[in-house]
Amino acid sequence: EDPLEITTGLWFAGAWTVWNTLTPAQQALTDPDFRAEALLGEKFSLLDIQRLHLQRGALGSHMRQFMQRFDLLVTPSVAVPAFEARPAGHSPMDPAAMLGWTPFSYPFNLTQQPASTVPCGLTAAGLPIGLQFVGPMFGDALVLRASRAYEAARPADVDFKRPVAPAS
Repeated sequence: EDPLEITTGLWFAGAWTVWNTLTPAQQALTDPDFRAEALLGEKFSLLDIQRLHLQRGALGSHMRQFMQRFDLLVTPSVAVPAFEARPAGHSPMDPAAMLGWTPFSYPFNLTQQPASTVPCGLTAAGLPIGLQFVGPMFGDALVLRASRAYEAARPADVDFKRPVAPAS
């Protein structure tokens, strides 16, 4: 199952905790998205947070068992082509707005599995595409070796030239 609710629930609860360490003057200066995340975290009870931690632990256990059969997982870095940088507060904050575009990274943050992203090409529009290597917990060296091997075989500076705009 998609662990988006686990990730964002823990994130929002953490944001609420940090928010409450700030003075009103500091709160007034914060990024609007952080404020929105913190306010979403206000709704979580201690029981809710404990349940999220239990779900995170179960997911981590599941992935540790799963990774006993595999050395590495290879996924896209993100689920969509690169998009424009957007200003803070550009859309209402919710779990999908926050992380819906990146379902290949937050699960491994939750399970504490090392991951790296390397460039692997361009879309037809010339936007970068990334490849992610994910290893078992504590498999950092393996992930780094795989990333370096891929980069050596497919150097981004040679294979992935962006289209040049015609002179006007």
